[in-house]
Amino acid sequence: MADKDSRRVVPVPSGKIPVIKGMVAAGAGTGITPSAPVLTVPRREITDADREFAERIAQVVKAVIDSGKYKPPLLPEIAVTLSAIANKPEVPIEEVEVAVSRDPVVAAKIVSVANSALNARGAALSSLRGAITRLGIFQVRDIAFQVVAGTRLFRVPGYSERMKELFEASQAAGMLAREIYRARGEISEAAYLCGLLHDIGEAVILGIIGEASRVRGETPPSLSRIKIAVDGYHAWIGAWVCKQWKLSDTVTDAILDHHTPERSTDPMQMAYVLALADRLLAHAGIGTEWQPITKSAAPLFQALKLSPERAASLLRLAESLNSMRAEWALPSV
Repeated sequence: MADKDSRRVVPVPSGKIPVIKGMVAAGAGTGITPSAPVLTVPRREITDADREFAERIAQVVKAVIDSGKYKPPLLPEIAVTLSAIANKPEVPIEEVEVAVSRDPVVAAKIVSVANSALNARGAALSSLRGAITRLGIFQVRDIAFQVVAGTRLFRVPGYSERMKELFEASQAAGMLAREIYRARGEISEAAYLCGLLHDIGEAVILGIIGEASRVRGETPPSLSRIKIAVDGYHAWIGAWVCKQWKLSDTVTDAILDHHTPERSTDPMQMAYVLALADRLLAHAGIGTEWQPITKSAAPLFQALKLSPERAASLLRLAESLNSMRAEWALPSV
């Protein structure tokens, strides 16, 4: 295994909040250094008021996490169990079946996906074991996380519309990440999960801000006011959350670096794959404003050694994703 960058394993000493040009140093106290500048510059000019408000938001988020009282959303037992099972070199089908059968919602979803047009082969399946056998442990794990994401992770009062967009974009990112590897002639068992969770940091930030606003009896600030802070902090917070969940280094590192993939040392280039998936989402206008692919995206295709034909195929796939959005809606709870 390649040596890990020390920024990922050496925790920053606790104490006073480090300040970089008036902004809180993202990642302080978490053991994870930010993969992007503290402020990601949007296309409009950043005003002094924007910077001041972003600093206040950053202080709130940082203080909550450093308090030691904040805990990331708890993963249900089904997600924890399947994640652990997927890391085993050999797994009896009975062990997977027992774990999944404890969660009827996940079990029903697995049978449904196994019988979908994409996966159906021959007669329709009615048994959970048959569905697990058809899909395999990694896709079963991904389905469990998809259900968990829709019912627990992307649920933030005050920002429900943004959560709907984020859940759609996360599922689309998972699909695109998997297809990017296929376009390279490779298979990654972590691609869908990385795509699904790559922006989980935004949901966590909005949750912290929403709760702080509720305690103060205030209306949560608009997305436009907190965009700068979210852009600058969501990657390291998402990586920190995945680290708390004890997900693999592949997942944590890719989420940390998905806006600056050149910093990643992962030989599978997962950070580059997520960066390209993000750019394809913008090309389709899913989860963000519509930004057609231009020549500026060429370095991503080149870094992943994707031919012009493969690149064109991925662009067509991205453009077709809007027709699937009804399937990705947040479930009613």
